[in-house]
Amino acid sequence: MKVKWCNDDAHQDFFHGYLTYCRYLALFLIATIHHTTLAADEYYFPSLLNTPIEENTLTIYGAADYQAIYPVIRSFQQRMPNISVFYKEFSTRELDDTVRSSNDWPDLLLSPAMDLQIKLVNDGLTYAFSSDQTKQLPEWANWRDEVFAFTYEPVAIAVNKAILDDDPTPKNRTDLLNLIRKKSTSFYNKIGLLDIETVGLGYLTWAHDSQQSRTYGRLLEVFGAHNAQLYANSTSMLGALANQDIYIAYNVLGSYASDWATRFPEIEVIFPSDYTSVILRSALVPKYSKHIELARQFIDFILSDEGQKIIENDSSLIPIKPDASSNSPINKLRLSTQSPLIPITFGFPIILLTDQAKRNILLKEWENAMMFNK
Repeated sequence: MKVKWCNDDAHQDFFHGYLTYCRYLALFLIATIHHTTLAADEYYFPSLLNTPIEENTLTIYGAADYQAIYPVIRSFQQRMPNISVFYKEFSTRELDDTVRSSNDWPDLLLSPAMDLQIKLVNDGLTYAFSSDQTKQLPEWANWRDEVFAFTYEPVAIAVNKAILDDDPTPKNRTDLLNLIRKKSTSFYNKIGLLDIETVGLGYLTWAHDSQQSRTYGRLLEVFGAHNAQLYANSTSMLGALANQDIYIAYNVLGSYASDWATRFPEIEVIFPSDYTSVILRSALVPKYSKHIELARQFIDFILSDEGQKIIENDSSLIPIKPDASSNSPINKLRLSTQSPLIPITFGFPIILLTDQAKRNILLKEWENAMMFNK
């Protein structure tokens, strides 16, 4: 695969805008092929001091869209201009499979699939460290000083308003089920889900639903009966939603959905009032990292006040640290005493999700419900 160079010369703004346009165009095309797994994209950020590629290069493998991670990497390089960065983008399950099966280890691994990150720790494949920045994280956002949460991302339901007509926007899962039943024919083939068999984030959020929701069984039944379409990631599902290939995107990353809603006003983002799951995008240093110190410095940067402000202001991601001055809907929910937000936190409950017997039960239920999609 050809590596995309991300230069900060006079053409960088044009390059960034053109690349963004090409990626969105590609995603609209890909969104029509529901079972396609996106190939990993590779990006090289040369040092601001033109350091040779082989020296001082931090290699990051991540399950974050280029547009979301770009400002974070560039800001890190402005602090450390002698450092080059190689970023390779994966889906969550693909990322975990790659490092395990091919022994292809980066210096730093970023992923929202918390259960897969925890399993890497429990398998003894990560490096532990502590710093002033990591010590500031709450206990639920730091697992054994080996996995560190740097974002706080509610999981949303997104709706294309074209399907609503005069009906109100659903506020919770019961409202959603009622809407689907009322317009059953219109929703056939028009509900989008992450494929929990192949997408790590999809499995994590669906497993959390099974623990939290009294509507879990009904959702599974209705999604299966309406031949829900399966997607490889939130971005391809949102592309399909904007294109009216589907009318509902269920369990989509709220940060991505909110960003798409600013570009496509026909998309409405719902943070369900019954409960809204929250995933923590996390960073870890693999045991076999070749540049452990550089990886530690990057983690310290994204956890610093400066790094968190970059995430808040320049990225579509949502920082782990709440900003009392922010008026964003998500921040207001975080600060509310009656918030529906329920974070999936690091600890014993998520370890249970890595249990193969538990996974097999969920996958069997899923396969039985989605049998018509095969």
